Amino acid sequence: MNVYDAAHQLARSLIECPEYIEFKRAKESLKQDAQAEKMLKDLRSKQIEVQTLKLTGKPADEAEKMLQNLYNIISHNSLLKRYLEAEERFAVLFSDIQNIIMKGIDLDIDLDK
Repeated sequence: MNVYDAAHQLARSLIECPEYIEFKRAKESLKQDAQAEKMLKDLRSKQIEVQTLKLTGKPADEAEKMLQNLYNIISHNSLLKRYLEAEERFAVLFSDIQNIIMKGIDLDIDLDK
């Protein structure tokens, strides 16, 4: 099998897997609620802010507290909670697939060594 054909087959398989289907459904539901979309956008912005502060060695305590408050607020929004949980499940699946491919072609990047 041609490597491109295999990649297309993998993409078709991903589209049919339960993790992707649920993620897509949750994403479509989220698009129907402008307030929930804004909350997600705010969460993503705060996540990036915290990561940037940490990477640059600047204090991130206050930004982390604000991020935790956003998580607490979002945990009470069933639409956002469903979306984030579905996103996480699909991200784990996708990461597992990347690891399988990397190990299969001997590109195992072990940072612990």
